[in-house]
Amino acid sequence: MKKIVLALAIALMGTMVMNAQPPRRTDMSPEQMVERRVERLDKALSLTPEQKTAIAKIYTEEMQTMGKDRMAKKEHAEKPDEATMAAKREQMKAQRDATRAKIESLLTPEQATKYAELQKREGKRGHHGPWHGGQDKAPKKGGNCDGCDNACKKDK
Repeated sequence: MKKIVLALAIALMGTMVMNAQPPRRTDMSPEQMVERRVERLDKALSLTPEQKTAIAKIYTEEMQTMGKDRMAKKEHAEKPDEATMAAKREQMKAQRDATRAKIESLLTPEQATKYAELQKREGKRGHHGPWHGGQDKAPKKGGNCDGCDNACKKDK
């Protein structure tokens, strides 16, 4: 009887912990994603209410543009060639750079310095996230990243 009660208590605690986790990006609406990005910047840079509003507008415009690109991509059934993919990557990089420049123009000199440091740290993480220590190479299929002892979480 004690074992059953203990097992139920552990299961209940596990369920509560799972529900306490913040939603993943894929579970969030575009508005929630914008709000989360603005909150993160506010936490790091102590933004004014006017800055928050302007940055939210910039992020919303970026999301709308990228959303249109994603919809256009879904309409094409065939896989694009490498040249098309490279051009698309450059276009997206230009869009991100433009967004960063717009945000930097709204910041005070102190905030701009902190923002540049944040961007530098984010860039070092690479596309894998912080668990890889900043590896910027793509993971090998079904294995570890180059120079990384950890299995890539994206492959799981």
